[in-house]
Amino acid sequence: MKHIHNYNLFLESNSYVNYLSRDNNYYVDYTFEDDLGNRFLVQFKNTTIGKGDLSKEYTMSYFVWDEDIQDWSVSKLVESSPWKIVSTVLGDIVNDFLKRKSFLCNKLQFEGLAKENEKNYMTQRTKMYLRYLTNNPIFNFKMSNYGNNIITLTKINK
Repeated sequence: MKHIHNYNLFLESNSYVNYLSRDNNYYVDYTFEDDLGNRFLVQFKNTTIGKGDLSKEYTMSYFVWDEDIQDWSVSKLVESSPWKIVSTVLGDIVNDFLKRKSFLCNKLQFEGLAKENEKNYMTQRTKMYLRYLTNNPIFNFKMSNYGNNIITLTKINK
């Protein structure tokens, strides 16, 4: 029953208020803060072609502010609600980004990075992302994952 209870919390989670902080087509950044004051940055980076020409593909990464190094970090672990963070990033922010860049983004890739002591082929983060996207599909995009940590969202051509 413990897992069913946690799964229900996952589905019912709310998200944090987020803000678009940069949008120049090469980089699109969103920021948000959790209930404990941890600051997050979600960055979409265009996979440029040749000498800096825009492509139709983006990669997404998200970071937490690390006070120790005074910079954004992908490896810093903070106490927070993982369900609300995932709902904010994969729900609100990804959907907003894909609406804003509907003319430009045909493919979005991101990776569930491993925690320091994680040795499995597919990380816990990737499994959580896949579970969220399976239960909350993104309109007009198909999700792909081939058993590794890379998740790809590809626009469905009608």
